[in-house]
Amino acid sequence: MKENDFTHKPLLTKREREVFELLVQDKTTKEIAQELFISEKTVRNHISNEIYTNCKQKPH
Repeated sequence: MKENDFTHKPLLTKREREVFELLVQDKTTKEIAQELFISEKTVRNHISNEIYTNCKQKPH
């Protein structure tokens, strides 16, 4: 087996990480959207996708 067969997918994409870094700085979705040049809907999607993914992966 090759060494790179064991590489793990990052928990967050680069863009999700950027969104969350701004979110923890108490920025609003509107402010985040303006700063990253994306729509507010895209910001909300990044947030909800990550919350859903993390909740789905937690053991019950």
